[in-house]
Amino acid sequence: MISPVSGFAQDRALPLPRTVTIPFLANQNNPTDLDFMAAQCDVTPSGQAMTCRFRQMFLTISAIDAKSCVVTTSGYEQTFRRASGTRWVAEETPEGVCGTVAAATLDDGGGTRWTLTLRTAATKTDQPQCRSVPEAVEVYDWTNVKRPLPCTSIQPGAIER
Repeated sequence: MISPVSGFAQDRALPLPRTVTIPFLANQNNPTDLDFMAAQCDVTPSGQAMTCRFRQMFLTISAIDAKSCVVTTSGYEQTFRRASGTRWVAEETPEGVCGTVAAATLDDGGGTRWTLTLRTAATKTDQPQCRSVPEAVEVYDWTNVKRPLPCTSIQPGAIER
């Protein structure tokens, strides 16, 4: 049997879909923030990796008019490797004096129920300045995606092409 969204063949070797859509991701660390993401992912023919194009959109209150929200968008691409039938992982190379590494995990809960967990942590703690670097964890998922607007009008902000 194949999971309808992930395409992971559970009982037999069946072809995976070439494209996976992750339509609803809302920031769960700050449940009142209007911070959302979505992704379109291309799965490799082997089914062991996928490259996702993420789009993030968030609204903030205008500095000029407290009744207006400013819409900002951004995008990035990230490649994940399959860790299990429902989990995909991407980890960057450690950078800087503290060997800071960023890791992203996508968990497929079936259908449109995806969770994206972003972690940043120092891997070298032999330097005094690195011992105090806290691990940062940010979670985006499919729950709590409908949120009230804190504004009565919307205006464009920084919109990436």
